[in-house]
Amino acid sequence: MKKFFILSLIFSAVISKAQLLEKTALNISYRYTGRNVLQAGLEYRFGDSYDGSIIVGPSLLYTRFNDTDRFIPEMNINILRAGLLVGISGNPYSLEPRIGVSLFNAIFLNTGYAFPIHRDKYFKGMTFGIQFNIAPKNSKFYDHLKIM
Repeated sequence: MKKFFILSLIFSAVISKAQLLEKTALNISYRYTGRNVLQAGLEYRFGDSYDGSIIVGPSLLYTRFNDTDRFIPEMNINILRAGLLVGISGNPYSLEPRIGVSLFNAIFLNTGYAFPIHRDKYFKGMTFGIQFNIAPKNSKFYDHLKIM
């Protein structure tokens, strides 16, 4: 499963067109989901409007459990409207609905609750996180500051 996930990320980056990459960003984040978790992945933005867009993407979670390193694939979808974020992420061990705020799509601050769906309960309970989205220069991923 891990190899398939990593290969699909690489394959999708190789066959993408320039227009696809204009709305794509690399995400790096820290979350507390009952344990410390580092996350890295890709994000793609559907829509250009500050008044509403959808961001989806795969990512890879890193955590330590019982002195062993765990790399866990995850998919997420976020709906953004006027700087507010509502979304859900899922991995083989939990589903996590979340709410938060977006600062120009560059930084997401969120909180939620991880519902375990596996007998190994790596993730459970209240969650808090900060995510940094890194997009190329002149990208359409970020929201632009509008001055009246």
